[in-house]
Amino acid sequence: MNIFAIDLGNKRIKMKSERGEYSYPSSYLNAEQVVTGGLGSEIIEQNYHFQTIQDSTNSFIWGPNLEVYNLPERMIDTYARSGRMKQKKTIRIFEFALGRLVMDFPEAFESPLVVHLTLGLSITDMHQESDTIDMLKKLAVGQHQIIIGGRVVTIIIPSEEFLSIIPQYMGTVLNLAFDQDYQRNRRFSDGRIGVIDIGGGTILINRSVALNPSPIGDERFEGIQNLIKEIGRRINSTKSFLIEEMLRSVDSEGNYVYPPNSNVQDSKNVSPIVEGEIERYTRFTVAPLVTENFPDIEEVDFIVVTGGGASLLAKEALKDEIGEEYFSRLLFLNESEFANVRGFYKGGYLKWHSSNEELAVEARREKPAELQESQTRDVIVPPIRNTETSMDRELLEAQQKLQALQSEIDGVQIEFEN
Repeated sequence: MNIFAIDLGNKRIKMKSERGEYSYPSSYLNAEQVVTGGLGSEIIEQNYHFQTIQDSTNSFIWGPNLEVYNLPERMIDTYARSGRMKQKKTIRIFEFALGRLVMDFPEAFESPLVVHLTLGLSITDMHQESDTIDMLKKLAVGQHQIIIGGRVVTIIIPSEEFLSIIPQYMGTVLNLAFDQDYQRNRRFSDGRIGVIDIGGGTILINRSVALNPSPIGDERFEGIQNLIKEIGRRINSTKSFLIEEMLRSVDSEGNYVYPPNSNVQDSKNVSPIVEGEIERYTRFTVAPLVTENFPDIEEVDFIVVTGGGASLLAKEALKDEIGEEYFSRLLFLNESEFANVRGFYKGGYLKWHSSNEELAVEARREKPAELQESQTRDVIVPPIRNTETSMDRELLEAQQKLQALQSEIDGVQIEFEN
């Protein structure tokens, strides 16, 4: 079974399969605008050449190191506040993400690869844009043919049964609730969890109690994009892509060095400005959301601070603003950027793995009696024993939680359609 998980963030696209996980910018370049050959080669630093069969007249460059081309003004940025999944630039990068994951499956270059896909969606999208889930279903289900470096790969998501869409923040919750072996961590799976997801475009605030998501959440368009804009204003730069890359890659001494172009001599240390803006963003954007959305701190066991922007926060400033009692409830994750997509993958594994186990049991039950008898003549039947393990029970419990979660999502759609 091939499970893909994709987090279509406004600033970063996170992708995961059993064979690899990646974080690429939510921007890409038109290949015709990239110089080819020599040091300016289009295929460089793990960047790849993508086309889709439906739009084969255009080709694009996408990868983790687009800054090597020094074309920030030519970046096609998929950031949007509304209707993002209806825009061709976003649909295109979704296809690229599928293509990047399938590159780790060489067999897909020879024959179609059938995939189970898990996506996340903010709870506010589920409430306010009643057609968003339907849009994602139409976008995902079916055949996808992508040309990567001149070679065609085919991915098939046969039906809606091969697609799972869950509230975005539940990715972090699921990632905490189950370890790498899918064993349940009771502290998180049974706990009362608050989640603050600091993304590129938004900050999402939600809760989960014993893996049951709250139907009500808060979404603020005050993600890291706002911080990037303020830094750009202070250093007199409109090249947000370069500022974002600077925030992700401090130098060996912990300094923020801004490179306006490929000339190293023009680079300048802007650490005092950046650190000042980060502290301001932490104090006056993030801190108020903590106390505002969790006014009674005893209602939650802890508050998980996740998302790509979580690692940028000035923790001492945050503690100073919200106080020791609140700060002691905050849980900062390592590699928080991947927390959601890893949870999407675990959720997909638990859902479809458990479903397959149930189908196998049903198949054994429905096997013709004469076939079962013929088999018992040729084998030694061991003593009957209880083969149910704790992991089997936990997988079943997890599947039931995920089914309940899907029912809540479907219920929200029906409510708004009516």
